[in-house]
Amino acid sequence: MLVYLVAAAVIAAETALLPGIVLPTLSTLLLVGFLAGQGTVNLWLAMTVVAAAAVCGDQLAYLEGRRLGRRIRSPRWRRVESRMARYGVVAVFAARFLAGARTLMPRVAGAAAVPYPRFLAVSVAAAVLWVVAALLVGKAGGSLIA
Repeated sequence: MLVYLVAAAVIAAETALLPGIVLPTLSTLLLVGFLAGQGTVNLWLAMTVVAAAAVCGDQLAYLEGRRLGRRIRSPRWRRVESRMARYGVVAVFAARFLAGARTLMPRVAGAAAVPYPRFLAVSVAAAVLWVVAALLVGKAGGSLIA
């Protein structure tokens, strides 16, 4: 049970904590997948718990961006808003797979007022794909060694 909680905490904390702080999330996912391949961890439970944690972290960061974004006013910020209006959904999805961007994008999306239902849908899809892919790669490694 501790494995699931630690993994969830690391995954959620990366996006929910200070922007730009990169935690070893991919390593964590690969390790949990490896443990699943060894039969120590239930893969389906890990997928569910960790994907939920990733989505929760994104939502907290989005809400922080919504709250703080109203305070940002500059010519550069107007460019960010126009780009988010054009590429926001694609950027949110792609950022989930890039360590540095993963910590910043939910805040930027919130600050740029990307509609919450769109953000939520893309956040869930990206988080699930990211978690499942990483866990399965780790599981394959664990199965080879078992």
